[in-house]
Amino acid sequence: MVAALAVYIVLQFAIAVWASRFVNSEADYFVAGRRFGVLMVGVSVFATWFGAETVMGASGAIAEEGLAGGRADPFGYTICLIGMALFLAYKLRESGVMTFPDYMQLRFGQRAEVTAAVLTIPTSIIWASAQLLAMGQILSETAGIDLGFALFAGAVIIILYTTIGGLLGDAMTDMVQGTVMMGGLVILLITVLATGDFSFSHIGAEQLQWRLTEEDGTKESWLSTIDAWMIPIVGSLVAQEAISRFLGAKSASVARMGCYLASGLYLVLGAIPLVIGLLGHAAGFEAESTDSYLPELASQYLSPLMYTVLMGALVSAILSTVDTTLLAVSAIASRNLIERVARNLPEPRKLLFGRSLTLVAGLFAYAIAASGETIKGLVEIASSFGSAGIAVALLIGLHSKFGREMAALGAMVAGALASFFGEGMPAWFVSLFDEGASASMPGWTQGYEGSYLFAVLAALAVYLVIGGLESRGLIGDRKKSPAAIDAPGL
Repeated sequence: MVAALAVYIVLQFAIAVWASRFVNSEADYFVAGRRFGVLMVGVSVFATWFGAETVMGASGAIAEEGLAGGRADPFGYTICLIGMALFLAYKLRESGVMTFPDYMQLRFGQRAEVTAAVLTIPTSIIWASAQLLAMGQILSETAGIDLGFALFAGAVIIILYTTIGGLLGDAMTDMVQGTVMMGGLVILLITVLATGDFSFSHIGAEQLQWRLTEEDGTKESWLSTIDAWMIPIVGSLVAQEAISRFLGAKSASVARMGCYLASGLYLVLGAIPLVIGLLGHAAGFEAESTDSYLPELASQYLSPLMYTVLMGALVSAILSTVDTTLLAVSAIASRNLIERVARNLPEPRKLLFGRSLTLVAGLFAYAIAASGETIKGLVEIASSFGSAGIAVALLIGLHSKFGREMAALGAMVAGALASFFGEGMPAWFVSLFDEGASASMPGWTQGYEGSYLFAVLAALAVYLVIGGLESRGLIGDRKKSPAAIDAPGL
């Protein structure tokens, strides 16, 4: 089995190396020279979005929490992809940018661009760390090696693989990875249903609830329920990982149609871990941890050959997600931070910076993955922190002329501060080094209920208030803030 996985990974490397022959510029590396058709955009966005939390984290969460555990996967992220198709894909691709902070610069100015970049990079690295953790768990499970060593080996594999091929290499391997994912999950579902050990009739009514039940038997508050839905839907709407894929489309129409195709694939394939989680719990199956639920169940019911196919599917999900995530970090850091300081760089130097930053992003992601957080926990942090203000500013900026630089900056700062304290980031950061010290920190550092909802509302309120003041000429400088009418797409 280990040999089979090794061959599969070598194949991905070979494709990436071959694709690197066509990477001669920054545009080739970050948006694949805008060569993608509808099928390539759709499969690529789907494969990027269909990560470790969908295959591994979701099945365990659904087994433990019922349908409430699926509010993010598959339902929330499917709605998010539809939102990308409706509100982002066409206008962003039409503007000709390579990253969404590029558009923030066109619409609001350089300070808004840099702020969006600074807020986005940490969350993308955390997202990548979740995928690396899953890769380590798979290698540990299949090879029978220590998780720490497996995590290190997985990180080395993915970082090198990503640095070589750029987005073009990623997209080409996505076609292979997407096919393997579909085949592996379908085989597992058919096998599980054919055993006779699992029955839909055994699924209890308590598993079909959309709200979590607390230990004392009470339902979670509606505030928590709304917040749980908003994190994947709004929080991931401005994820550069997916945006970069449709920015590589041949045209704006292709970008939008590709996102619709991705949302359909995500819902259909994402329903398989959901069904397996429900059936497994009803049958009394238990795993050692939430994140290893699906692999452990598969190891009991699949033949060695089919189990190898499924592990290949899991590796595919991880590779296709983490490579794009690292590239997203590299693109934003290179284009929206470094190139603002070091202007007029030649293309070879830009390409070198891009590859170097991909490597650095991978090392940071590895450090966070080794901290001990779960896949689901890392994904929730990545989906929520810092995105509230960016989503508000970008959506309003794309679809209206209201608000200029100060409004966008105010929204992003307000959203980031509300998320920082609402998600308990001070305590979380300390816990990476000392869990005991984290637990003893004051309550205001531990987070509060409905944090992401309040972050979005705070960002929206600040944008509207400051935008209104800007429109009356009370604050801001029209000469220093790009006019909304000049921004592409308006």
